[in-house]
Amino acid sequence: MKIKRRRLLSSPTFLLGTILALVGSIISFSHGLAEFNQRKEGYFQGTISFGDSTTHKMRTAEVEVKKASERGSQNITIIVTDDKTAESVYVKLYNVNDKGTFFIPGNNAQKNVGNLVKDINRYRDINNFYQTILPNEEGLQNGVGRVNITKLTDDEVEGELIIVANNAAGEQAQLSSARFKANIR
Repeated sequence: MKIKRRRLLSSPTFLLGTILALVGSIISFSHGLAEFNQRKEGYFQGTISFGDSTTHKMRTAEVEVKKASERGSQNITIIVTDDKTAESVYVKLYNVNDKGTFFIPGNNAQKNVGNLVKDINRYRDINNFYQTILPNEEGLQNGVGRVNITKLTDDEVEGELIIVANNAAGEQAQLSSARFKANIR
């Protein structure tokens, strides 16, 4: 038995298998750690397109959420900027006291805001800003949005959102399948 065990331990196949198992474990652990850190810091990911541009993924850890009282109601502002593309998302929701679904612009006295910015560095170009309140090329007011807040504490917010908005030229931008999580400042 001892001879078979020594042969097994010194076998090239056994050593290769052990090394591959260790490498696989290390990679799996590092991915799990990276995902844990991402969830701890916050994240935003969604599919976005502007006008005739191709749809692409927007992913970033640059998520800023502010909670404030304004005009007697609690509001939440979500600002996301992708440092790779300079695309930005701006959402302001009024009367947010608990988790739930909030529509943009909504039918409250204070209208919720949902804007997409193609390039935050081109702030002087009016066609760079896409707003839910602007009409499309045919003059139709078709801008909408929805934010589904699935978790809301004093320190953290988590949810999903979609926005369809137009710029001054009537071109449309869409943000869909977006998920976010962030600490509230």
